[in-house]
Amino acid sequence: MNDVFSDVFALSYEAAPNLLVGRWLHDVADRSLLPPQEELLSAALQHNRCRFWLLDMCRQKEYSPLLLEWMSKLLAQQVVSVLGSPVFVACVADESHRDEIESIGTDTLLRQQAAHEFYPYFFHDEAAARQWLADSQDHEHRPPRR
Repeated sequence: MNDVFSDVFALSYEAAPNLLVGRWLHDVADRSLLPPQEELLSAALQHNRCRFWLLDMCRQKEYSPLLLEWMSKLLAQQVVSVLGSPVFVACVADESHRDEIESIGTDTLLRQQAAHEFYPYFFHDEAAARQWLADSQDHEHRPPRR
């Protein structure tokens, strides 16, 4: 499966590692940053309720706090109830966004989401994100240490 939902976002499923992979195709404004939630959920359901997601946002020049809001309001409430728990999301961002990602807002989000068994974590390297997701599949009910 390799679907391009717009000129902004593409989604694919990788069977061997059991990953749903979303990629922003180029830098976009805040309002277009958010991927289509219905399509993500539908794709996850089509692939045996896939609970391991890789979201690549490395092409974004600026880090958007809207992404945290999107995860906080929609994903934790909807995804876990639809797919089951836990759900693991590895977000890969450019190294230049480290300060924003390591802010207190992100830390607060991670703690709140863990209570819902929804685990979004941020990485600066796709290989590390993929390894964390692979390790997460061995820890069915909690995320592995990073």
